[in-house]
Amino acid sequence: MTSAAEAAPSHPLHGRIDTAELRLEWAEAPWDTAVFGHPVVQVSRIEARTGASAADLAPFVAACEVGGVGLASCRLPHDRLRESMLLEEVGFRFIEMVFQPEFGDLQSAGPRDAQGLVVERARPEDLEEIVEVAGGAFRNERFHVDPRLPSRLGDLRYQNWVRSSLEHPSQRLHAVREGAELVAFFVTEQLADGTCYWHLNAVVPQRQGRGYGLRAWRAMMNQARLEGATRVRTSIVARNHRVLNLYARLGFSFPAPSMTFHRVRVA
Repeated sequence: MTSAAEAAPSHPLHGRIDTAELRLEWAEAPWDTAVFGHPVVQVSRIEARTGASAADLAPFVAACEVGGVGLASCRLPHDRLRESMLLEEVGFRFIEMVFQPEFGDLQSAGPRDAQGLVVERARPEDLEEIVEVAGGAFRNERFHVDPRLPSRLGDLRYQNWVRSSLEHPSQRLHAVREGAELVAFFVTEQLADGTCYWHLNAVVPQRQGRGYGLRAWRAMMNQARLEGATRVRTSIVARNHRVLNLYARLGFSFPAPSMTFHRVRVA
Protein backbone atom coordinates (compact mmCIF):
# COMPACT_ATOMS: atom_id res chain seq x y z
CA MET A 1 0.00 0.00 0.00
CA THR A 2 1.09 3.55 -0.63
CA SER A 3 0.50 6.42 1.72
CA ALA A 4 -1.90 9.22 0.83
CA ALA A 5 1.06 11.51 0.25
CA GLU A 6 2.56 9.07 -2.24
CA ALA A 7 -0.70 8.66 -4.13
CA ALA A 8 -0.66 11.94 -6.05
CA PRO A 9 -0.69 11.03 -9.78
CA SER A 10 1.94 12.05 -12.29
CA HIS A 11 -0.87 13.01 -14.69
CA PRO A 12 -3.82 14.86 -13.11
CA LEU A 13 -6.48 13.48 -15.46
CA HIS A 14 -5.96 9.86 -14.49
CA GLY A 15 -4.65 8.26 -11.35
CA ARG A 16 -5.29 6.16 -8.30
CA ILE A 17 -5.13 6.28 -4.53
CA ASP A 18 -4.43 3.00 -2.75
CA THR A 19 -4.02 3.31 1.01
CA ALA A 20 -5.12 1.38 4.07
CA GLU A 21 -8.22 3.59 4.26
CA LEU A 22 -9.16 4.25 0.64
CA ARG A 23 -8.92 2.90 -2.89
CA LEU A 24 -9.92 5.28 -5.67
CA GLU A 25 -9.30 5.32 -9.43
CA TRP A 26 -10.19 7.99 -11.96
CA ALA A 27 -9.62 8.80 -15.62
CA GLU A 28 -10.55 11.41 -18.17
CA ALA A 29 -13.74 11.05 -20.23
CA PRO A 30 -12.39 12.62 -23.47
CA TRP A 31 -15.77 12.61 -25.25
CA ASP A 32 -17.20 14.79 -22.47
CA THR A 33 -14.08 16.96 -22.32
CA ALA A 34 -14.67 17.76 -25.99
CA VAL A 35 -18.26 18.78 -25.32
CA PHE A 36 -17.79 20.82 -22.14
CA GLY A 37 -14.59 22.58 -23.16
CA HIS A 38 -12.74 21.67 -19.97
CA PRO A 39 -11.42 18.38 -18.58
CA VAL A 40 -14.05 15.91 -17.39
CA VAL A 41 -13.06 12.87 -15.32
CA GLN A 42 -14.90 9.79 -14.09
CA VAL A 43 -14.24 8.03 -10.82
CA SER A 44 -14.36 4.39 -11.88
CA ARG A 45 -13.69 2.85 -8.48
CA ILE A 46 -13.96 3.91 -4.86
CA GLU A 47 -13.72 1.73 -1.76
CA ALA A 48 -13.70 3.47 1.59
CA ARG A 49 -12.61 1.47 4.60
CA THR A 50 -13.12 2.15 8.29
CA GLY A 51 -11.35 5.34 9.24
CA ALA A 52 -11.43 6.92 5.79
CA SER A 53 -11.86 10.69 5.79
CA ALA A 54 -11.89 13.60 3.36
CA ALA A 55 -8.14 13.96 3.89
CA ASP A 56 -7.61 10.64 2.11
CA LEU A 57 -9.15 12.17 -1.02
CA ALA A 58 -6.73 15.10 -0.99
CA PRO A 59 -4.55 13.76 -3.86
CA PHE A 60 -7.65 13.46 -6.07
CA VAL A 61 -8.86 16.95 -5.17
CA ALA A 62 -5.37 18.34 -5.83
CA ALA A 63 -5.20 16.55 -9.20
CA CYS A 64 -8.54 18.08 -10.21
CA GLU A 65 -7.24 21.55 -9.33
CA VAL A 66 -3.96 21.06 -11.20
CA GLY A 67 -5.70 19.59 -14.24
CA GLY A 68 -8.42 22.23 -14.39
CA VAL A 69 -11.14 19.58 -14.08
CA GLY A 70 -14.52 21.21 -14.50
CA LEU A 71 -16.63 18.11 -13.86
CA ALA A 72 -15.95 14.87 -12.02
CA SER A 73 -18.58 12.15 -11.86
CA CYS A 74 -18.96 8.93 -9.91
CA ARG A 75 -21.54 6.15 -9.97
CA LEU A 76 -22.01 3.97 -6.90
CA PRO A 77 -24.23 1.04 -5.90
CA HIS A 78 -27.20 2.35 -3.95
CA ASP A 79 -26.01 0.94 -0.63
CA ARG A 80 -22.47 2.41 -0.64
CA LEU A 81 -23.30 5.11 1.88
CA ARG A 82 -19.83 5.34 3.41
CA GLU A 83 -18.40 6.22 0.02
CA SER A 84 -21.23 8.61 -0.86
CA MET A 85 -20.75 10.56 2.36
CA LEU A 86 -17.03 10.75 1.74
CA LEU A 87 -17.57 12.09 -1.77
CA GLU A 88 -19.97 14.72 -0.44
CA GLU A 89 -17.30 15.91 2.00
CA VAL A 90 -15.10 16.97 -0.93
CA GLY A 91 -17.81 18.66 -2.96
CA PHE A 92 -19.64 15.90 -4.83
CA ARG A 93 -23.44 16.19 -4.94
CA PHE A 94 -26.08 13.52 -5.53
CA ILE A 95 -27.67 13.93 -8.98
CA GLU A 96 -29.70 10.85 -9.85
CA MET A 97 -30.69 7.27 -9.13
CA VAL A 98 -30.14 4.92 -12.07
CA PHE A 99 -31.75 1.57 -12.85
CA GLN A 100 -30.48 -1.03 -15.33
CA PRO A 101 -33.60 -3.00 -16.28
CA GLU A 102 -33.02 -6.34 -17.98
CA PHE A 103 -35.07 -8.81 -20.00
CA GLY A 104 -33.23 -12.04 -19.40
CA ASP A 105 -34.97 -14.76 -21.41
CA LEU A 106 -35.10 -13.16 -24.82
CA GLN A 107 -34.87 -16.24 -27.02
CA SER A 108 -37.81 -18.09 -25.46
CA ALA A 109 -39.95 -15.31 -23.96
CA GLY A 110 -39.19 -12.23 -26.06
CA PRO A 111 -41.50 -10.71 -28.70
CA ARG A 112 -41.69 -12.63 -31.96
CA ASP A 113 -42.65 -9.89 -34.42
CA ALA A 114 -41.82 -6.30 -35.41
CA GLN A 115 -45.20 -4.85 -34.38
CA GLY A 116 -45.91 -3.62 -37.91
CA LEU A 117 -42.72 -1.56 -37.88
CA VAL A 118 -39.47 -1.86 -39.82
CA VAL A 119 -36.13 -1.98 -37.97
CA GLU A 120 -33.04 -1.26 -40.03
CA ARG A 121 -29.52 0.03 -39.67
CA ALA A 122 -29.54 3.79 -40.05
CA ARG A 123 -28.09 5.21 -43.25
CA PRO A 124 -25.95 8.34 -43.61
CA GLU A 125 -28.95 10.19 -45.05
CA ASP A 126 -30.94 9.37 -41.86
CA LEU A 127 -28.38 10.90 -39.55
CA GLU A 128 -29.45 14.53 -39.32
CA GLU A 129 -33.08 13.65 -38.57
CA ILE A 130 -32.00 11.30 -35.79
CA VAL A 131 -29.51 13.83 -34.44
CA GLU A 132 -32.30 16.42 -34.23
CA VAL A 133 -34.46 14.00 -32.22
CA ALA A 134 -31.54 13.21 -29.90
CA GLY A 135 -31.05 16.90 -29.21
CA GLY A 136 -34.32 17.06 -27.29
CA ALA A 137 -34.85 13.50 -26.10
CA PHE A 138 -32.87 13.19 -22.87
CA ARG A 139 -34.05 16.04 -20.64
CA ASN A 140 -34.40 13.73 -17.60
CA GLU A 141 -30.72 12.82 -17.75
CA ARG A 142 -27.98 14.03 -15.42
CA PHE A 143 -26.38 16.62 -17.70
CA HIS A 144 -29.73 18.37 -17.95
CA VAL A 145 -30.97 18.16 -14.37
CA ASP A 146 -27.75 19.32 -12.70
CA PRO A 147 -28.46 23.08 -12.50
CA ARG A 148 -24.73 23.88 -12.55
CA LEU A 149 -24.28 22.51 -16.08
CA PRO A 150 -25.48 24.16 -19.32
CA SER A 151 -28.41 22.12 -20.63
CA ARG A 152 -27.48 22.85 -24.25
CA LEU A 153 -24.21 20.95 -23.74
CA GLY A 154 -26.20 17.94 -22.57
CA ASP A 155 -28.08 18.08 -25.87
CA LEU A 156 -24.80 18.32 -27.78
CA ARG A 157 -23.35 15.35 -25.90
CA TYR A 158 -26.12 13.04 -27.06
CA GLN A 159 -26.11 14.42 -30.56
CA ASN A 160 -22.36 13.70 -30.79
CA TRP A 161 -22.98 10.18 -29.47
CA VAL A 162 -25.55 9.51 -32.21
CA ARG A 163 -23.21 10.84 -34.90
CA SER A 164 -20.35 8.64 -33.72
CA SER A 165 -22.55 5.53 -33.53
CA LEU A 166 -23.23 5.49 -37.27
CA GLU A 167 -19.75 4.12 -38.02
CA HIS A 168 -18.75 2.94 -34.54
CA PRO A 169 -16.82 -0.35 -34.46
CA SER A 170 -19.16 -2.01 -31.94
CA GLN A 171 -22.24 0.20 -31.50
CA ARG A 172 -25.11 0.21 -33.99
CA LEU A 173 -27.53 2.99 -34.86
CA HIS A 174 -30.99 1.61 -35.70
CA ALA A 175 -33.90 3.46 -37.28
CA VAL A 176 -37.41 2.19 -36.48
CA ARG A 177 -39.92 3.17 -39.14
CA GLU A 178 -43.58 2.93 -39.99
CA GLY A 179 -43.59 3.04 -43.77
CA ALA A 180 -41.10 5.74 -44.70
CA GLU A 181 -41.54 7.73 -41.47
CA LEU A 182 -39.10 7.59 -38.58
CA VAL A 183 -40.75 6.42 -35.35
CA ALA A 184 -37.77 5.91 -33.03
CA PHE A 185 -34.03 5.36 -32.95
CA PHE A 186 -31.82 3.05 -30.87
CA VAL A 187 -28.08 2.93 -30.28
CA THR A 188 -27.25 -0.66 -29.32
CA GLU A 189 -24.21 -2.85 -28.70
CA GLN A 190 -23.88 -6.61 -28.76
CA LEU A 191 -21.75 -7.70 -25.78
CA ALA A 192 -19.63 -10.84 -25.54
CA ASP A 193 -21.91 -12.44 -22.92
CA GLY A 194 -24.92 -12.41 -25.25
CA THR A 195 -26.39 -9.16 -23.96
CA CYS A 196 -27.77 -6.59 -26.36
CA TYR A 197 -27.14 -3.32 -24.52
CA TRP A 198 -29.35 -0.36 -25.41
CA HIS A 199 -27.25 2.77 -24.92
CA LEU A 200 -29.71 5.36 -26.24
CA ASN A 201 -33.29 5.23 -27.48
CA ALA A 202 -36.08 7.70 -28.12
CA VAL A 203 -39.40 8.08 -29.89
CA VAL A 204 -39.70 11.06 -32.22
CA PRO A 205 -41.77 13.84 -30.56
CA GLN A 206 -44.74 13.71 -32.95
CA ARG A 207 -45.25 9.98 -32.24
CA GLN A 208 -45.12 10.21 -28.45
CA GLY A 209 -48.23 9.41 -26.41
CA ARG A 210 -49.71 7.30 -29.21
CA GLY A 211 -48.48 3.80 -28.29
CA TYR A 212 -45.42 3.87 -30.51
CA GLY A 213 -43.05 3.46 -27.58
CA LEU A 214 -44.43 0.04 -26.68
CA ARG A 215 -44.43 -1.08 -30.32
CA ALA A 216 -40.92 0.21 -31.04
CA TRP A 217 -39.44 -1.35 -27.89
CA ARG A 218 -41.03 -4.71 -28.72
CA ALA A 219 -39.77 -4.45 -32.29
CA MET A 220 -36.23 -3.82 -31.02
CA MET A 221 -36.47 -6.73 -28.58
CA ASN A 222 -37.45 -8.93 -31.53
CA GLN A 223 -34.53 -7.52 -33.54
CA ALA A 224 -32.10 -8.35 -30.73
CA ARG A 225 -33.50 -11.89 -30.57
CA LEU A 226 -33.08 -12.35 -34.33
CA GLU A 227 -29.47 -11.17 -34.05
CA GLY A 228 -28.77 -13.87 -31.45
CA ALA A 229 -28.90 -11.91 -28.20
CA THR A 230 -30.02 -13.82 -25.11
CA ARG A 231 -30.94 -10.75 -23.06
CA VAL A 232 -31.50 -7.02 -23.34
CA ARG A 233 -30.22 -4.52 -20.80
CA THR A 234 -30.36 -0.75 -20.65
CA SER A 235 -29.98 2.17 -18.24
CA ILE A 236 -32.65 4.64 -17.13
CA VAL A 237 -32.90 7.33 -14.47
CA ALA A 238 -35.52 6.94 -11.75
CA ARG A 239 -37.12 10.31 -12.51
CA ASN A 240 -38.14 9.06 -15.97
CA HIS A 241 -41.15 7.29 -14.48
CA ARG A 242 -43.09 6.99 -17.75
CA VAL A 243 -40.35 4.91 -19.34
CA LEU A 244 -39.84 2.91 -16.14
CA ASN A 245 -43.49 1.89 -16.42
CA LEU A 246 -42.91 0.95 -20.07
CA TYR A 247 -40.09 -1.42 -19.11
CA ALA A 248 -42.22 -2.93 -16.33
CA ARG A 249 -45.04 -3.51 -18.82
CA LEU A 250 -42.60 -5.24 -21.18
CA GLY A 251 -41.55 -7.66 -18.43
CA PHE A 252 -38.10 -6.30 -17.64
CA SER A 253 -36.69 -6.96 -14.17
CA PHE A 254 -35.06 -4.22 -12.10
CA PRO A 255 -31.83 -4.98 -10.23
CA ALA A 256 -30.75 -2.72 -7.37
CA PRO A 257 -30.11 0.85 -8.55
CA SER A 258 -26.99 3.00 -8.56
CA MET A 259 -26.39 6.60 -7.49
CA THR A 260 -24.68 9.25 -9.61
CA PHE A 261 -22.67 12.12 -8.10
CA HIS A 262 -21.15 15.22 -9.70
CA ARG A 263 -18.38 17.50 -8.51
CA VAL A 264 -18.51 20.74 -10.47
CA ARG A 265 -15.89 23.44 -10.40
CA VAL A 266 -17.60 26.75 -9.80
CA ALA A 267 -15.90 29.62 -11.61
